Amino acid sequence: MSVGLVVAKPNGQNHRYDFMVDGGRALWRIQVKACTRMSRGLYQASVCRQKGARKIAYAASELDFIVVYIVPEQTWYVLPVREVVGRQSLNFRGAKGVHRRDPYAYYREAWHLLREPDGLTFG
Repeated sequence: MSVGLVVAKPNGQNHRYDFMVDGGRALWRIQVKACTRMSRGLYQASVCRQKGARKIAYAASELDFIVVYIVPEQTWYVLPVREVVGRQSLNFRGAKGVHRRDPYAYYREAWHLLREPDGLTFG
């Protein structure tokens, strides 16, 4: 909301997503994940759902974006669902980590993706 998006929370817990976001041209299904712990210069964020003790990767038909909040870094990543399909976790580099390459750097604070017509327009 602080970046000018309209956000709605679905009623109940029966959805694979946490929020609906109106980006102006489309409604997006958003799942929000947070991580707090760093190990060996990486933050590992769970990007799956659980059914009992089983971890189940999201399918592209279940949501449109995963938004990951790295709490100690106070940094958001806005990732299209195609980045997480079939995966249970993603690793993010810490700002002060020994590794400089961040494979998800493009998605850091990428709120503009929610305003694009298909959510995936680059450039």
